[in-house]
Amino acid sequence: MAPHFIVEDVTIKSIAEIREAFDTTDVRQRFQRWHADADATVRGWTDVWLKNDFHSWDITGELAYIRVPILIIQGDEDHYGTVRQIEIAQEECYCPVDVMLLLGIQHAPHREASEQTLRAIADFSGRLLREHEGAVAAAT
Repeated sequence: MAPHFIVEDVTIKSIAEIREAFDTTDVRQRFQRWHADADATVRGWTDVWLKNDFHSWDITGELAYIRVPILIIQGDEDHYGTVRQIEIAQEECYCPVDVMLLLGIQHAPHREASEQTLRAIADFSGRLLREHEGAVAAAT
């Protein structure tokens, strides 16, 4: 869900904004709802992206090694990454790439559109299991 294969300017901008809000507003309380140690989680996450030379991080070359079907679920309003991430997977992977782009959803499809997300995962998994069972039966 909401994968990153390259670092986009929107990613760095949004992470810098959330770090600023975490340090200066009540955003910390919202993070405490989801993380046992919100300070360590947010600082650890944002420091990696903001304090290191992370702008050059790029794993697109590794995508060619994926040999199993993948499902990418992303919100079309994700403030940490654009549909370019999906396009990269479609261009670089040698495996089937299924995509579910959720309209009006940001970075947390599992929270913002839980039913759609679970249905997409179940449908994808069920289809793969049926195809696998068919392939096994044909081979025997």
